Amino acid sequence: MRVFAIFLALCLMAGCASKPDYYVSATPVTIPKTATFWIDTFDVEVVGKNDRFLPDEKVREQLHTDLIGRLLEDNRYASSKETADYLLDVNSVYARRIQDTQGGFMSKIVPDGTFLASVDFSYQVKVKKAGAEILHFAQARQGLMPGGAIGQFQNMRSMVGALTNRGNSDVEGFYTGQLSRFIADDLRAIPSR
Repeated sequence: MRVFAIFLALCLMAGCASKPDYYVSATPVTIPKTATFWIDTFDVEVVGKNDRFLPDEKVREQLHTDLIGRLLEDNRYASSKETADYLLDVNSVYARRIQDTQGGFMSKIVPDGTFLASVDFSYQVKVKKAGAEILHFAQARQGLMPGGAIGQFQNMRSMVGALTNRGNSDVEGFYTGQLSRFIADDLRAIPSR
């Protein structure tokens, strides 16, 4: 029971956000608040393979769709590559932290490889104009867990999945539908004029 109390406490905490470091050319770069983007490339490396969780291509597709949706909400996604003010190259690593008790006490409650404890999400985004990179930024976010009201509901579902030996593979949709907000937030934080 103590293990579950610790797990529940960890579930109540969410990853902290921090401002990205921008690496710019010799001259300062500013991007207008009304500038539009187009995702030129979007690569995702999935670490922590397991048949119970989403296939790599599905993870990539959902993260990509989520980022486009967030840019559309901000009126920052161009209607085509040709009309975009800036192109984005996104390279990311989506790493699952799958519970592995290796036959310990917890394996009596949660079988090995069935429980997604948290996710690490790191990314590098290059912003290009006229074929040349004008700036790039990168973040590495470790040990991310669902947060907020919807996240707390998801955490409770995960606890039920652990107690009933079903695992929590359904939590992955929460991650892939939320993690691109970090990239969208960093794009908003680029100095503007």
